[in-house]
Amino acid sequence: MLANRPYAISIAGFDPSAGAGVLADVKCFEQHQVYGFGICSALTVQTDSELLQNDWLDSFQIIAQLEPLMTKFKVVACKIGLIKDVSVLHEVVGFIKSKAPDIKIIIDPVLKSSSGYEFHDWANGIQALAPVLKQIDLITPNYNEMMSLGGQIESISLWAEYCPVLLKGGHNPALRGTDYLYEGGNIHEFSPRIADVHQKHGSGCVLSAAIAANVALGYPLKQACSAAKLYIEKFLNSNSTLLGYHSL
Repeated sequence: MLANRPYAISIAGFDPSAGAGVLADVKCFEQHQVYGFGICSALTVQTDSELLQNDWLDSFQIIAQLEPLMTKFKVVACKIGLIKDVSVLHEVVGFIKSKAPDIKIIIDPVLKSSSGYEFHDWANGIQALAPVLKQIDLITPNYNEMMSLGGQIESISLWAEYCPVLLKGGHNPALRGTDYLYEGGNIHEFSPRIADVHQKHGSGCVLSAAIAANVALGYPLKQACSAAKLYIEKFLNSNSTLLGYHSL
């Protein structure tokens, strides 16, 4: 057993290009010296620029993958990305908490791929997600996802009554690249350190995975988000293609 590294789990779609989803998350965990387990929540047919097909896994299939790992290993952090719907999400989160009550859970609500493929629209956002939000430690919507989830940017503090919220700034119309962490009644701003970046397939996946990795290493949420911001900027500018390179 690899006792010198903390264990973290990614529950996400399988992207054959390895730019997003579970493969990208595990690469990110490895760079942070965190041992990553990968749980498939959907099988996709895609490249870095085009998503052609998506086949969902249900909650029973996801939990079947989780059960032996969480029984054998002390998993301290979990990142959840692409998942079929709120019902499946609720069942999966409930199982995880039953196996590891103290685990830190970060959810990245993937509603649309960077190539434009729409997975689903979680209508009535806060009403539908409230039972899940009460059990997790962070949710990381971008501006467009926040609107699709039925909220208004101005009312995001309502979400933060359930759990901390990181509003990602990649689509921020006023201050592009500026993220805001709503936590415990406070708002922390993370400004970009780089003026121009190269867009990358899976950047949202990588940011949330980097946060999960830093949380697994024991950093407080604010510090974990700040460190992840540095990581994602390095990832975005690692080259000029849509597929980024992972490095600390």
